[in-house]
Amino acid sequence: MPIIVSDLDGTILDVRNRFAHAQVNALASCGYTVTVDQVSPLMQLAFAMDYANFLGGLDISMTPDKLVQYFSRIEEEFYKGWQHSFVFPGTIEVLKAVRPRVDALRLITSRAWVEETRREVEFFGLDQVFDHHVFTRGDLARVDGVNEVPLYPFFEHRQRLIKLAIADLDNQDDIWVIGDSTVEMQTAQKLNATTVGVLTGFSTKQDLEPFCSHILDSIADFSTLL
Repeated sequence: MPIIVSDLDGTILDVRNRFAHAQVNALASCGYTVTVDQVSPLMQLAFAMDYANFLGGLDISMTPDKLVQYFSRIEEEFYKGWQHSFVFPGTIEVLKAVRPRVDALRLITSRAWVEETRREVEFFGLDQVFDHHVFTRGDLARVDGVNEVPLYPFFEHRQRLIKLAIADLDNQDDIWVIGDSTVEMQTAQKLNATTVGVLTGFSTKQDLEPFCSHILDSIADFSTLL
């Protein structure tokens, strides 16, 4: 039976509005006043890490020091924004339904904060669905004995996250990775996993097609593949 490794943000949790509010608040902390309505049409650029065009679309130019401050505040504001997130409809039900048909059901995220992320997973009831605590970039840092594992290059830490999530499993021949972004799917593809893209993040079907074995409207449709 397959091992399922799922991304959290944009795949399990709808964080689009949360990410937009995080951007607005982070920019405000740096002295720039923008609204959610201004930011929302540009969010695909931010999600794709294309901050040159994202900030350019807002007519904002920053010094390198200001950019460091801004990027740090985005993460802080995102973690505080639980009220702007929710579990996509049908997600918990479908994961409970497929659980008997898989060897393991694991959850990963590129977030750096370990305890905060685990508390959030518990708040949304996801700890009752997955068979292990969520694996974060902070867990990688603990393995390495360092304060933080860099977010970039994305492929590097993301591959390690997938490997960490399944490290305790003997049979790793049939791995399925579910995610909502092209970089997540590219990373899983390089590990020869079956890649399942969902259209609940900021990526389009056309964006995901080169990197996905399957594309679904949402994770709620996942049971159709097993």
